[in-house]
Amino acid sequence: MGVRAVLFDYGHTLVDFRRTEEALLDAYEAIRARIEAALYMEAPEVGHLIDRVAGEIDRRVGASYEARRLEEIDLVAPFDELPRATLGLTVPPDVVQHVVALDHSAFSKTITVSEETLDVLRSLRDRGLLLGLVSNVSLLPHLMRADLEALGILALLDSTTFSSEVGTRKPDPRIFRDALEKLGVAPEEAVFVGDRLMDDVDGAQRLGMRAILTREFRQEEDPTVRPDAVIDRLGELPAVLGTMDDPGRPG
Repeated sequence: MGVRAVLFDYGHTLVDFRRTEEALLDAYEAIRARIEAALYMEAPEVGHLIDRVAGEIDRRVGASYEARRLEEIDLVAPFDELPRATLGLTVPPDVVQHVVALDHSAFSKTITVSEETLDVLRSLRDRGLLLGLVSNVSLLPHLMRADLEALGILALLDSTTFSSEVGTRKPDPRIFRDALEKLGVAPEEAVFVGDRLMDDVDGAQRLGMRAILTREFRQEEDPTVRPDAVIDRLGELPAVLGTMDDPGRPG
């Protein structure tokens, strides 16, 4: 069956990212000011609270991935739970949402996308292919879409699917099905492109999609997982898709 749609992983497939110490400090300073103003707390107490919340989020995310849980965590909960548990404070919902957005900015400020990647997405759209994004991320969907828009990626996609929205992570088939349903295509009509062998390649193949491993930002090895193709840069993708769409063409 011919290729009608291409689904992409996000981090280390379409974009590179790494939260820097500078970005974290800027975000924490903004969070400190917001909490001080909203709750009339002294600076030392606020600093301690922020450290507790940040540490708890990192702990929950790390433990979840280490245990290979497929259910996505609730990123907002620690911002609401810890102030109540440690200081007996109830943080108003609008303040929680603002603090979560400020924390997200430490991630947003370090994302980069290459012009080559944007050119690839434009090229595939010009071919008439449907393009979708499927990302494992605990960050909030509306903030992720704002990042995509700022990077010039959102306008080139027909759909976006985040584990924080669906509730499950790749390789759970439910998150892949959500993306396929949004595009209106069958698994056999779609190709998945990602940097993770188990989450992206194996997960997509088990549902019936073809899968391409990209090694532009990460190199994984697992002899039990066999991608349909491997690329070193996203710029190689259009040519590889051409061989998939035309089985008689040498690849």
